[in-house]
Amino acid sequence: MTSGRPRRTAAAARQPKYLRIYDDLAARITAGEYTPGTPLPSQRELSDHYRVTLMTLRQAIELLEGEALVETRPGIGTFVALPRYAYDVGHLRSFAADMALQGAAVETRVIKSQLVTAPAAVAAHLALPHNSRVFAIRRVRLIDGRPVVRQDSYLPPRLGRQVDIAELQSRSLYTVLSDDLGATVTRANEAIRPTVLDTEDAALLTRDPGSVALLSHRVSFDAHDNPVVDDLAILPGDSVAITADRSPEGLRLSYTFKTIP
Repeated sequence: MTSGRPRRTAAAARQPKYLRIYDDLAARITAGEYTPGTPLPSQRELSDHYRVTLMTLRQAIELLEGEALVETRPGIGTFVALPRYAYDVGHLRSFAADMALQGAAVETRVIKSQLVTAPAAVAAHLALPHNSRVFAIRRVRLIDGRPVVRQDSYLPPRLGRQVDIAELQSRSLYTVLSDDLGATVTRANEAIRPTVLDTEDAALLTRDPGSVALLSHRVSFDAHDNPVVDDLAILPGDSVAITADRSPEGLRLSYTFKTIP
């Protein structure tokens, strides 16, 4: 660590030692002295530096963990937490747009796009007859180079055939539908449940088969209340959590993403 003792004011001197340590380490992390993904000095080094017991030092570390500033990996050490990004499920802005607004490097890879016979549930969600053909698009979304979402989007053939697939590398499907095809999404129903990764999804998302994940199912509708997209998204459990912001005005839910080494 850098030389020199933490600066202390009269007010700071009256704080419990673990709070002073927390404040100092938080300031160093925020200032970039310890960068995301890098380890902090060992707890022994930190306790010596701050001239406190390991127990006091660990109280400060627990506060930093509670603020999502650091992550302790058992048997390895304490690391500065990587950036977390929130995707608000309470509005219709695209995943890529939400991430980009927070400074994330977002990449979309189109894995395949083709006409397929609609699974029974998809046909029902899109108000199509049984065994109808639908246009299926599979994408993997990456944040800062790490896969965080596998997304299957099903569209009625009248729309799917007109989508320029190359555009989906840089534009959201909602934007393409609205700007290019005049099919603006005005509302959506979404359900989220736990699942595990099968072999195919594990390979796409570079995780182990059987890893915990979230499955999001969303059906989006246009201004005339016609279903235009049936979406299934898999989100690995090690990089996403659902967070709630509660207030007297209501409840706001979002996915919180993080990248890991």
